[in-house]
Amino acid sequence: MNSIFLYLFSKKSMIAIAGISVMVFVASCYNRYVYIDDAWFGEHAYWFAKDGIARAVSIKDYFGWDQHLLVYNKFITIIGAILIKLFGWSATPLRMFTLIILLIFLVFFLQYFRNKKESFNKDEWMIAIFFVLINPLIVLYGFTFRPEILVMTLGFVSYVLLDNYLTKEKKLSFVAIAGLLSGLAFFTHPNGLIFGMAGAVLLLWFRVYKAMFVFAIFTSVTASLYFYDLWPEGRFNAFLFQMANWPVSHGASYFSNGVGEFFRAVFSKLADEHTRFFWSHKVWGISSLFIISLILNFRFIKKHHKQLLVYLFSLILFLNLFGSQIAERFLLLFLPYMIIIIAVAISRLKTQKKVFLKGLIVVLFAINIIGLAIVFADTFSRNKNFVEEHERIMSKIPDVDAQVLVNYAFIFNELENRNLVSYKTFEYHQVRINRKLSQQEFFAKSDSLQIGYIVVPPDMTAGNDNRFAFLCDGVIDENPLYAVWYEDSDYLILKRK
Repeated sequence: MNSIFLYLFSKKSMIAIAGISVMVFVASCYNRYVYIDDAWFGEHAYWFAKDGIARAVSIKDYFGWDQHLLVYNKFITIIGAILIKLFGWSATPLRMFTLIILLIFLVFFLQYFRNKKESFNKDEWMIAIFFVLINPLIVLYGFTFRPEILVMTLGFVSYVLLDNYLTKEKKLSFVAIAGLLSGLAFFTHPNGLIFGMAGAVLLLWFRVYKAMFVFAIFTSVTASLYFYDLWPEGRFNAFLFQMANWPVSHGASYFSNGVGEFFRAVFSKLADEHTRFFWSHKVWGISSLFIISLILNFRFIKKHHKQLLVYLFSLILFLNLFGSQIAERFLLLFLPYMIIIIAVAISRLKTQKKVFLKGLIVVLFAINIIGLAIVFADTFSRNKNFVEEHERIMSKIPDVDAQVLVNYAFIFNELENRNLVSYKTFEYHQVRINRKLSQQEFFAKSDSLQIGYIVVPPDMTAGNDNRFAFLCDGVIDENPLYAVWYEDSDYLILKRK
């Protein structure tokens, strides 16, 4: 087992495995399927580019989202709107932005190790870069229009500057820039709040109170941008109303009816935090490697990288307490620090005669690789020319002004051509009433929204989308509202009678 361990984490093997992963990742970007978040954040950016405000027009009759969405990720939406203005309505430039940010992160991540040669050896930074390049979450979200990669990067660079202040140069300019970046992380996504809080805790821990004050001031400057559109009368109350009625299916809402309910929500989230780290095959490997590495090297890391531990533990605690929900995608916000700890542990283990631990690391590494392979396989199985497919299906609907119920993916690139309503409308309606709709109720709701056509996609008729079980068999019961208009081997289109 010792020889396998040393072989897997040799320079030659890591370059080969990472190289294969990068090549497959690049190939998987071609005709990459529309991830649900591409559509969600993409629509916000589209309407911001067109109307100057964020909207979710395809989600009808849900707390005013189609009129003015006030709870949204503002910096990433503004960036998306600029990209749409420059390059037109398409998923590609939005995704390319995320990929560029990921590359920028890699540059800063590598530079972090090079600037701390007294703390890290070459083997450790190679292992760290290796684990970034073979991480399933990076493969999935590195080419998805979501804010986490940008928030992760802003937060990490903020930490690097604070670490540099604490360990090298006592320049308050580093602290000020770190504050600005942590505030931008919040402006990008409310979960970015944790970087401002963790930075303050870090500076407080090392008793540099003046630096903490400077950090807090500059964090507040950019963080306050999040509220720029909430100043008009009634906006902030509307914001709180939408926030309180957010359709969160995981985690606990703090908008409760009493102190007891509030604390119940807090303890419920704390008790569930472990699920973030073991949500699915995408994180089983990296989370297990992190926990084992931390436990076995805690004293060493505490002695040599105390600031890293303080910062990471603060991030984990604050994300649980103040984050929007518990989900594996937010593990990306911890990922750089987790990987640094893993790299230190594996590098140290190379010189130790602990065969069992080396075997355990090999097994957990294999789990990560299996998770990576599953993500790649799933991606390639779903990739297709979605623009062409969506255009073909829409060509079967002659009335260009009719409201058409579609899967969210259809907004690329039909949002600017058609009057689309997303199935998210009905998914969130079910959350609102806390039960599943029957087929007759589904048609009645569609009729009340004046939906002219219903496009039932193949993942529903094949039974792979269980949000609406009554559509999974492809059988449409006799009803007075909708009838089959078009059918092929994949899609079913219903028309309002």
